[in-house]
Amino acid sequence: METKSSNVLLQYGLFSAVAGILAYLLLYIGGTSIMTSPVAFATNLIPIAFAVLACLAVRKKNGGFLEFSEALKTSFGIFVISGFAVTVFSYVLLNYIDPDFKTAMQQAAMEMTEGMLKKFGASQDQIDKAMDEASKKDNFSISSVMLGFAFSCILWFLFSLIISLIVRKKNPNAGMPQSM
Repeated sequence: METKSSNVLLQYGLFSAVAGILAYLLLYIGGTSIMTSPVAFATNLIPIAFAVLACLAVRKKNGGFLEFSEALKTSFGIFVISGFAVTVFSYVLLNYIDPDFKTAMQQAAMEMTEGMLKKFGASQDQIDKAMDEASKKDNFSISSVMLGFAFSCILWFLFSLIISLIVRKKNPNAGMPQSM
């Protein structure tokens, strides 16, 4: 049974990773305005859908039953595989393939931050200080990207818990002695 769920995890994890990378490419092609829009956040639905589909596939292979622990392992595995692939891809794209886009993304992030600070009524001194600090930080360095991935894993684990609670189906005959 472990091999069945491992095969499904790898298969759906890779499908989710490819779909996530393709979505990231589409956002990249759309430019900084699309990359920083709510559309970009909608791409988080991709690994959620694949996590649910993978759990349902494992449940089907297990005769319609899926323990919570196996659902958690499967769904969280999908998130980690997909998230890591997209993280590595985005790092390579922005730091090696198109560093000019990285600069444009950092500028767009600073403009968004400035707009948000103004919206919340920050003083010009506070805004200037925040902009100065933001200009010194590389949001796309390996350490920043991996820290973002680590924080994402925490969020994905919470999503995995919810998915696992929804898709689990305990076998009522599990643990009962079998007659010969």
